Amino acid sequence: MSSASATLLLARIHGQMLRHRISHGLASNRLLILTIGSFLGLYCVAAYVLVSRGLEFVNRMPLFGPLLLERLIYLLFFFFFVMLVLSNATITGMGMFRRKDMDWQVALPLPYRSLVLWKTLEGMALASWGLLVLSAPILVALGGLYHAGPAFYFFGAPALLCLVTISANLSSWLLLLLVRHAKQWWWKPVALLGLWLLGSTLVSFFTARDPMQDHKGGSDIVSSLHGVLQHTEICMHPLLPSSWVAEVIIASGRGLHEQAAFFGSALLANALFALTLTVGIGGRLFYPAWNRVMAAVPMARQQAASEAWFNHPDKTARPSLMRRVWGLSRPEHASILKDIRTFIREPTQWGQSLLIFGLLLMYTTNLRQLGYDLQSPFWIIVISHLNLLVCCLALSTLTTRFIFPQFSLEGQRMWIIGLSPLSLQRVLSLKLRLSGGVMALLTTALVFTSSLSLALPWQRTVFFCAAVLMLSYGLNALALSLGALLPNFREPNPARIISGFGGTLCLISSFLYILFSATALALPEALRWKAQAAGLFQSPRSILFQDLSALAAVLVLSLIFGAAPYWLAKKRTKSLDYLKEL
Repeated sequence: MSSASATLLLARIHGQMLRHRISHGLASNRLLILTIGSFLGLYCVAAYVLVSRGLEFVNRMPLFGPLLLERLIYLLFFFFFVMLVLSNATITGMGMFRRKDMDWQVALPLPYRSLVLWKTLEGMALASWGLLVLSAPILVALGGLYHAGPAFYFFGAPALLCLVTISANLSSWLLLLLVRHAKQWWWKPVALLGLWLLGSTLVSFFTARDPMQDHKGGSDIVSSLHGVLQHTEICMHPLLPSSWVAEVIIASGRGLHEQAAFFGSALLANALFALTLTVGIGGRLFYPAWNRVMAAVPMARQQAASEAWFNHPDKTARPSLMRRVWGLSRPEHASILKDIRTFIREPTQWGQSLLIFGLLLMYTTNLRQLGYDLQSPFWIIVISHLNLLVCCLALSTLTTRFIFPQFSLEGQRMWIIGLSPLSLQRVLSLKLRLSGGVMALLTTALVFTSSLSLALPWQRTVFFCAAVLMLSYGLNALALSLGALLPNFREPNPARIISGFGGTLCLISSFLYILFSATALALPEALRWKAQAAGLFQSPRSILFQDLSALAAVLVLSLIFGAAPYWLAKKRTKSLDYLKEL
């Protein structure tokens, strides 16, 4: 059987499975489909309106508006390219080396290169459909800005699909090479490099001077803009596929169809070549990489069994430092330690978390270098509240992705937890204590860093830190509670757990919680700014009362979206009704 026929056979089988799943979903989950469809439709409309107005505002800027717009297009597709490579590597790696059905697929009389090609295409579909949906309003907004005709979409849509294909194949190459040739000692220099980057970032943050102070009196906005654009030149490198997509968008928007066709043809040729190269690399590297992963599993189990506590009774006599600090009993310490080790053993979890928090840290520590007029109270207000919104949205992504499926991932082993010395209520509270504490610490540190970058007064810094602290615990409680109220113990894949009704409800509830809280926090600031523009000034006591009222509103919203579902979840976990769902 050739590689093409084997890949088509796999595609037909999975296509039939997908059609049956869609028909079953249309028949049994109409509420879920209606909810997701309404939310996506609302997002598309809102995203189109906001993006189109933002692009028009940038394009109308005198002198440098078109230049800044062009750079934003390059920067947009560069980040799309990077995120596609990372997300495809995560999903393709889980499908290629972690899925149980891969064991019997390897035993089938199918060429290994066809398995790699199919898993690459499957990962591309799973990782990229969301990005394509999210980028559709942006593409339509760009077409409206350029007043382009159908030719703009004729060139732009295939270019975006070629970028998705190249990203998926590149992630498969990196994944196969890493699994096949990675050594255990590689993690030490990588960790040292990460610590060095973190240290250099913090040192540059605390030693950097305000660019507005450096150019005070002798500089204008053009020099500030030049400093910003200088740091984004990497996204315009001519060898990057993302820059070719940007060239297609810009050329087709301006009516340069020959130039758009040239870069589109370059993208198509490289996408087809990437598929061919994936077939060749997969045929050579897949089985050695897969065999290495499978051979490491018994060794890891043997090592874990030899290091178990019952084989070393002398090590269990003294409580650990974490038990003494937090006052945990031995069963509670074992439960928390199990969650920590599960998180560390999953590179897909800590890798994505590290990526998101690392990008946010880079952003918050470089706010001084963005070229905004940080002496203007208006921009300080806008940026500070947008920072809080961005941190909360990133946190909601992590809680929906990792915290919501925690209870469901216990799976068929839930009866063991039910027979343990800990009740399910206590297990739920320990999970909230661990996840909420860690994420609250990280998000509060990010907000505190951004407040230092903006040189906010200590009152405003405390205000934002208190708000993000409540939001962190509220988002974690919401995700964990909905995961306990709507579990799916029969699905081992967390991505499919999230795609169900409970995951969709968690995502929408988190978004509404953040939206209402951000509105409550920004409303007093907007009223004060409006009053100040009218010549009315408020006393410090009145300002303090308004801020405390905003925090009280966030506390009430946290009780509604976080504490109420958590109380319902603890009430349900008090009984062992979960056992009938196993």
